[in-house]
Amino acid sequence: MSSEQKAIKQSPRVSVTVPLPRDTITAKDLAEKIVDTVREPMLVLDTDLRVQQANKSFYHTFQVNPEETIGRLVYELGNGQWNIPKLRTLLENVLPHNEVFNDYKVEHRFDQIGRRTMLLNARRIDHAQLILLAIEDVTRRRDDEALRQ
Repeated sequence: MSSEQKAIKQSPRVSVTVPLPRDTITAKDLAEKIVDTVREPMLVLDTDLRVQQANKSFYHTFQVNPEETIGRLVYELGNGQWNIPKLRTLLENVLPHNEVFNDYKVEHRFDQIGRRTMLLNARRIDHAQLILLAIEDVTRRRDDEALRQ
């Protein structure tokens, strides 16, 4: 058996050889690939809630660049619009308690893009001390619903 293969026993007398990938992907690598692929704005936060990565959609939506994003605490982004006590509590519980949250609503007037309503989802990235934070802009949906009423 080569070093790129591993025997997996299915029964005491039968084994199957499965090729292993040449490049073992880490949880962080996987998270980076996912974040880069997704269309909605996303951030990857470390244990201190510093931004480790943001996707193109985040930069485009909020009209910011990596220099003003990467390495900063999520609460310091922009004009402090993410410095919300309830959001801080939710994020601080994701890693130590393996908690998730979905559809946490943030309404704010952003400097570059105006008044927006955002729904936030967050969860721990398995096997890594990182948080994946997804941000969905529901402003248009909210406005459309208001018009229908």
